[in-house]
Amino acid sequence: MLTPLTENLYTVGDYLGEDWNSFGLIADVAFDGGGNAHILDTQEDRIVVLDPDGTFVRFVGGPGEGPGELQSPLGLNVLRDGGYVVSGAASIEVFAPGGEHLRRMPFHTFFALFNTKALPDGSLVSTVFRFDVERYREGLEQPDPPGRPIEIFPIEHGQPEVLYTAWELPDPEDERRNARRSSSDGVSRMSAGRAFEPRLHFDVISDGRLAVVDSIGYRVKLVARDGSVVAAVERPIAPLAVTEAMKEAARDRYRAREVPSSVGIFRIERESVDNLRFADEVPVIANMAVDWDDRIWVARTGADGVEPGPIDIVTPDGGYVGTLPADGVRIPSAFGPDGLMAYIEADEFGVPVVRVTRLVSLQPQQPSSPS
Repeated sequence: MLTPLTENLYTVGDYLGEDWNSFGLIADVAFDGGGNAHILDTQEDRIVVLDPDGTFVRFVGGPGEGPGELQSPLGLNVLRDGGYVVSGAASIEVFAPGGEHLRRMPFHTFFALFNTKALPDGSLVSTVFRFDVERYREGLEQPDPPGRPIEIFPIEHGQPEVLYTAWELPDPEDERRNARRSSSDGVSRMSAGRAFEPRLHFDVISDGRLAVVDSIGYRVKLVARDGSVVAAVERPIAPLAVTEAMKEAARDRYRAREVPSSVGIFRIERESVDNLRFADEVPVIANMAVDWDDRIWVARTGADGVEPGPIDIVTPDGGYVGTLPADGVRIPSAFGPDGLMAYIEADEFGVPVVRVTRLVSLQPQQPSSPS
């Protein structure tokens, strides 16, 4: 077990603060190689840049459709030299380190990019939601691609290519359902889905490989630029079986979950809790990220299948650094150089803030002295 030593550096975000320090919706945060923080506010369609002390430096972007403006941005990636690659529903925007707009790569169809990560050359890898307008007008369901593809958007042209198709927990054929069904009456019908389904996690290592988690067990795959799995980091930790108590707790969470009544042009409807289905096992890994030094942080699921478990820190070659306790430091929203970590949170009044800390050291816990 590891004992982390951290220090709080600064927190930004104030309901009555200055313009730069009052955020509408913080969608993303990232660091550059100099320790500057970059915060994407999708309500204001702009990026707020702070120096290593948390002092305001500049805005990048702003609402609009012209060069250098951001139209419905969804994700922010900052390269180590300070350049930006911003993904949205209509395009990918590329900015120079100082904020100068370099180019726009428009999409030829509707995309929504989720969990975008930038490769060292600035190309994006992402999971993609596609929306076929013609199918929508004809009242047809939006088709799901086979498996769970991770796609790459090359920086030269921004058009997607499948990099890797992640494993997906199979459904019996008679239970297969789309997670969302749309029809021409403007209703988006959401299925109850399946609780304890293994999620897809991926992050980028500095040499361009992806660390990917798509399993029920403890397995982190390393995927090369050509899509091949070149290695894996594994530990012999068995998944938990889903119990009746876990199922009932999942039903309670489903009932309590708030969903919007509408999103854009859609009115949202969802299935009854009676349609909620369950996987047989709880995935061992709940979250995963790669820090600035290419260490892989693997957050395990807690004993009840929901609460946070311990976090293992491993290296891409399979080396084991140690384990953080479940009640300690969590995986941040962004890692930075020299131990910087940023967390997107809400204060006691629900105001969105970014809290920046520094991981000073990771020391093995000292064994207890015998009494």
